[in-house]
Amino acid sequence: MNKYRKLPWNQKKVQHLLDLARVAKIGHAYLFHGQRGIGKLDALMEFAGRLFCQQAQEGESCGQCQGCRLFAAGSHPDFRMLRLEEEARQIKIEQVRESQFFIANTPMMGRHKLLLIEPAELLNINAANALLKNLEEPAAGTLFFLVSHQPGSLLATIRSRCQQIKFPRPEKQQSLEFLQQTLSAEQAEAALEMTNGAPLAALKFASEEGMQEISAVHESLLSLLQGEMNITDAASDWMAMDENLLLETLLTATEILLKGLLRDKTSSATNRHWQSLQELQSLLEAKHVRSLHFFYQDLLNTRAMLRSRANPNKQLLLEALCLEWVRPFRDNTERWKRIA
Repeated sequence: MNKYRKLPWNQKKVQHLLDLARVAKIGHAYLFHGQRGIGKLDALMEFAGRLFCQQAQEGESCGQCQGCRLFAAGSHPDFRMLRLEEEARQIKIEQVRESQFFIANTPMMGRHKLLLIEPAELLNINAANALLKNLEEPAAGTLFFLVSHQPGSLLATIRSRCQQIKFPRPEKQQSLEFLQQTLSAEQAEAALEMTNGAPLAALKFASEEGMQEISAVHESLLSLLQGEMNITDAASDWMAMDENLLLETLLTATEILLKGLLRDKTSSATNRHWQSLQELQSLLEAKHVRSLHFFYQDLLNTRAMLRSRANPNKQLLLEALCLEWVRPFRDNTERWKRIA
């Protein structure tokens, strides 16, 4: 079923698109982009649901008309989604080709039909080129919506043919109010901190299991520095974790550690959930700021590699990250000789 969450921070963008559609001024192609976990897909699904409603009142879909029922059931003839197939790492050209009939024909139930591609950065090169031809010569009434967490990974020619809508991170208080509908204030604060302010990602990982995995990442970073875990074992543990959770946790942990060094060690990571992070802060010194910046860049590069069209060896990439994490501390100072 095509369910979505009506998120307060998305409403202005959704309404703007609906207003454009109502006066026949909507563009044929849009690129929604921004941080993972802030609701880009929900915004698009809300827009589509309201667009296809045949009896919308005061900007709300009625939920009862044929258009609403078909959309909710995932069988609206004027709506199609291209997403990763099961166990695939890329959106393939065959998926774009299978959509040609949908793209080329006129809408069946209204003025518009909508093709959604998410995440668009995972189009392989052949699929991207096939899509580009359709973007250049769109059929009447066809709307293309691409959702991307990494718009820079898309072909420049595709980006240039789309109107771009950036989704910024919601204000912290707005995110906390949303999360506290289902979480305690402490859980909401901790989850939002460790997902870099992305409320939907925070909600996903705020379960007891998610919190335990985040703590496990922190503990492995600490154990690597203390010489209690070797690089191969740490990378193997990371291999078993959710890739997005792992990378976002590492990135956010590095940001927190950097803030602690650049400001004061009591300004961050004070939540009781992150004891290992506090211990890490106590081990770091001002001289490690530069190394943490390099490690952060390595994390970004690793994330890009893992989400690229290439097929990298994930175990080796994670081992390389572990090595870069401990490398700055294997110096000749007396303090670190015991963990080298």
